Amino acid sequence: MRRISGFLMYGVVAVALSAAGLLVGQGVAQASGTTLWVSTATTVSGNGTSCADPGFNTIQSAITAAPAGATIDVCAGNYTEQLQITQSVTIVGLGNVQVTLPAAPVDSTTACDTAKGTGAFQPDQDGIAICGNADVTLNNIVVDAAWPSSTCDDSLYGILVGGGATLTFTDSAVTAAGAYPLNGCQGGVGLQVGMSWTKPVEVGHLSMSDSWVSGYQKNGVTIDGLHSSASITYTTVTGAGPTQQIAQNGIQVSNGANAYIATSTITGNECSDNAAPCGSNGLTDSQSAGILFYAAERGNFVEDDVISDNDMGLYYSADPKTGRIKNPQVTLTGDEFVDNRYEGVTLDQGVASISSCTFKRGDVGIEVLQYSGQTFGSFSVASYDHFASTRHATVEVLSDRASGDEAGTFTITHSNIYNGKVRDNSENLPIIHKFDTK
Repeated sequence: MRRISGFLMYGVVAVALSAAGLLVGQGVAQASGTTLWVSTATTVSGNGTSCADPGFNTIQSAITAAPAGATIDVCAGNYTEQLQITQSVTIVGLGNVQVTLPAAPVDSTTACDTAKGTGAFQPDQDGIAICGNADVTLNNIVVDAAWPSSTCDDSLYGILVGGGATLTFTDSAVTAAGAYPLNGCQGGVGLQVGMSWTKPVEVGHLSMSDSWVSGYQKNGVTIDGLHSSASITYTTVTGAGPTQQIAQNGIQVSNGANAYIATSTITGNECSDNAAPCGSNGLTDSQSAGILFYAAERGNFVEDDVISDNDMGLYYSADPKTGRIKNPQVTLTGDEFVDNRYEGVTLDQGVASISSCTFKRGDVGIEVLQYSGQTFGSFSVASYDHFASTRHATVEVLSDRASGDEAGTFTITHSNIYNGKVRDNSENLPIIHKFDTK
């Protein structure tokens, strides 16, 4: 189906989250008590004692010298380098600290970047590679990983996390990842956490708060692979807006990963509808998603987010290989889906729960897809939701009406759908109303 191939980075593209959405890291931090100083001032012997008297002029040289558990204080400045981190370390920016790619970036060489399976694509190039049994903190750091616009590579990452590593990313930003300006190639992810295509799967964990991601070519944040996980709170992910170059996604959770996404803003992921194969038809066209769940593990929560100005706010499909899902894999609670131009939420096969959410404007509030090729139907539910000013339908079941389409249901209860149309062109996927305001 063209919808999926338009979303996922490679055609198809947790255990670490508790029921409350709390991240449990896999790395083991060691508190060494050592502090190293990095600045552009003349270095002194030892680790340094201040920005005026640093031990190092580059962040990588400090990382290389640091014992596990050390703190690296980085003084204000622009550091043109690619970083590779394989031990637990805390890196703190003092003032405006930016890590910028060299003019000619080189291939990254950690065990994660060269793992079996990565050879199916171009060699990895990372702004920052974090690999191994480590807890790494980046605080007040800006990563500018912009490659020349002529670069066409599937494996370009602002930050890559693998090998069981955990990244804590706070008060920080990724302002570019991938070719700039956009060139339509499928590489360029702000934060890539885990990789399902390696053998064995490269697992990564992310705890992200009070941060920003923008300037990416394909995805802002990708959480991928069995046991990879993320907690993303108070974060803003912003796409390029309407573009003819590519179908971007703000946050992707896929292939056995899971995530807790709360109190965040995801916006600006739009593929111009005059640039085929993008368009408004949920069955036949590719579209950009604010948040995309594909074959994710159980236990995904999206709470109190603002998801606006995307082609579709959120897309969900269970893994077609698992068989019919009985319980929700994704739970949406208290989210605002505003001005997503085609669909607020798009539901493919599987079960999602949508409660106490608001849908404003756009073509369709909630769209349920039914098409030849699904291996089981959709049985999602919605309750206590509010819909306003949708142009085409409040709730829609959109079916290709092919022979053998999988049966399903969509149940909506206690919701305000006043003045909104409900449309269902399927033969065997009814919309069930209970106690709605109609």
